[in-house]
Amino acid sequence: MDATPPDAPDTPGPAADPAVLPVDLRDYVRFRDAAATRVRVFATPRLALDLWCLQPQQATGVLHDPERDTSYTVVGGRSWFVTDEGEIGLDPMGALLVRAGTVHGIDNRAPDPLIVLAVTSPPDPTPPDVPEADDGLAIRYDEAAPGPLRRALTRFLGGD
Repeated sequence: MDATPPDAPDTPGPAADPAVLPVDLRDYVRFRDAAATRVRVFATPRLALDLWCLQPQQATGVLHDPERDTSYTVVGGRSWFVTDEGEIGLDPMGALLVRAGTVHGIDNRAPDPLIVLAVTSPPDPTPPDVPEADDGLAIRYDEAAPGPLRRALTRFLGGD
């Protein structure tokens, strides 16, 4: 017999302030023809996660923050990061740390779209954006896996 109420959601819903917040980044990808797009995925008082989406031949404006470090990871496409120290090309899964106060920008000189993940600490006050979709295709919940309480009880009491 299924103990799930008939009106219960198929997947666990977000709490008011969840300790763990899974997202499918594909739901936040937004390209505009006019300019590079920054989409705020989420933020806490200590860090923020953004996606930069650039069409071919687009570039961000000059990025400069005297108070925040930013880590960039290329998720898709090929990028050029331009700094006062020179230019750095990154392919997918390439990452770059830009320390606070460093003037920089992102160029997409390739014929394909570019998606860059940016993690900033501490975050600026930009609020999170709403996802374009919310299908959660990249998120899997393993309800059969024991949680920390069950694992502790199993170690203490024995059993499978």
